[in-house]
Amino acid sequence: MAQQPGPLTDTHCHLGSPHFAGRVGEVLARAEAVGVQTVIVPGWDRDSSVQALALAAAYPALRPAVGLHPWFVARDADLAWLPALLDDPRVAAVGEIGVDGAIDDADVAQQLAIFRVQVRYAVARDLPILIHCRRGWDRLLPCLREFPGVRGVVHAFSGSREVMHDCLRLGLYLAFAGMVTRPNSRRAREAAALVPADRLLLETDAPYMALDGVPAEQAEPAHLPRVLTCVAALRGVSPEALAEQVGRNVQELFGG
Repeated sequence: MAQQPGPLTDTHCHLGSPHFAGRVGEVLARAEAVGVQTVIVPGWDRDSSVQALALAAAYPALRPAVGLHPWFVARDADLAWLPALLDDPRVAAVGEIGVDGAIDDADVAQQLAIFRVQVRYAVARDLPILIHCRRGWDRLLPCLREFPGVRGVVHAFSGSREVMHDCLRLGLYLAFAGMVTRPNSRRAREAAALVPADRLLLETDAPYMALDGVPAEQAEPAHLPRVLTCVAALRGVSPEALAEQVGRNVQELFGG
């Protein structure tokens, strides 16, 4: 019988989404059955960050992240609520935070201002950040260079080879989601093949990221082994070897 890779960590899954309401227990049971033992649950605003902490209190397999997503900076921009949540010892990261120039009426300047505040909080607490970026690399990367002590991961990476190298020079990790299982996702698959082994993480970004043959709304942490198997094939290594390396990376970035 083939060895099951693991244990695995889904480093970005929105189990606080209404999509999973009332089903978190069964979703985690399916994940555990395939070797996914830990799930990092990011917030995207105040309420979802509080919910991430509550879910982590109810389910030991979950680790919460708290922060303000760029989509919601206009609605929740004072950030007065964030420091107290960050002081909770269960918090694994600040996130999901970043820049998104692809949304309607994007105020990238405001997004960057909020991003800077959250990065300062992360550096002061020695917490990693979970980075979201679309059509904003030319603004986000120079911003990150202002914070030489920052640690973090670009989630669901699908940037160019040049962006990949810029992120690596900043010491960032790159996480790959269900996108890499889709044959037409050329840039994500190229990056997953080329990123150094010690900077690679895996995620599902469920329920917002489809896999090949699996609609986004059906994605869940139990699909992480498919992402692992795909990335391993792209890199020419065994899933078991990749799972072992990624486990070390998780420990290095997020700790125990």
